[in-house]
This record gives sequence, structure tokens and C-alpha cells, in this order.
Amino acid sequence: MDYNKKDMLRESIIPVMIGDCPAAHLMAARIYWKFGIISYVCGEKPCICDRIDPFSKFFALGSAAEPRVMLDSLDYLAASKDYLPILLPFGDLFCNLVEQNRDFLEARFIISDKLSFFTQKPILILKGASYEN
Repeated sequence: MDYNKKDMLRESIIPVMIGDCPAAHLMAARIYWKFGIISYVCGEKPCICDRIDPFSKFFALGSAAEPRVMLDSLDYLAASKDYLPILLPFGDLFCNLVEQNRDFLEARFIISDKLSFFTQKPILILKGASYEN
């Protein structure tokens, strides 16, 4: 069988965006256009764009007043062992939820947020490679 990168990604990852906002729907559309992957957009209750967005599926997390219910709902999404779930928080409420429950979520998801994106060091592919010119 001849697989290309898009087929391999489509069969191995699930993008999960918490925070039902226009930025999350835009990111879902960008992921779909680039890789052909339909994402999950999670929020408290569905809005009108969740009904017409062909690039994402809505998943209800519950009330923001009960973070334990939200975490249990996210745990349900991460339960599939066939896919690697990637978590993308949008909005201050959900970024704080991720920061406060980072240990719980890191055991189930790959967390992709601005803080970890800018503080991670690049992986050196070649042994002994350096950044010097």
C-alpha cells in the first residue's frame, strides 16, 4: 500500500479544540483544508456555527462552573486507543482549565498551547548538530 502523509495523519490523530469560538472553527477549517481531518470543537452548549460547520463536530463539555464534569467529558474523547488526541485550548477559561489540570490532561492528550509552543526546545535530529553557522 502506498500511503501519503495526509492518509497517515487522517488515520492517527484527532484534533480536539476546547472553547467554542470563531478562532476554534477557523483552526478546524485550516486543519481540514491542509490535512483533510475533521476536528472536535468542544464547548458548553452548541451555537449556530456548530450546526453549519462542515469541518468540525461539536462535543458538549458541560457547565464551566463544574470543571470535573468537563474533565470527565474530555476523558471520554481521549478514550480511543486507535487515535492520538491533540488538545488545543481557546479562550482564557479553557486555557486556565488546562493549566490547572495539566497532569490529568497530559496523560490523555498531547497539549498544544501557546505557552508550551514557545518554551519547547527544538528536537535535534542529527547527533551533535548545533545552531552555529
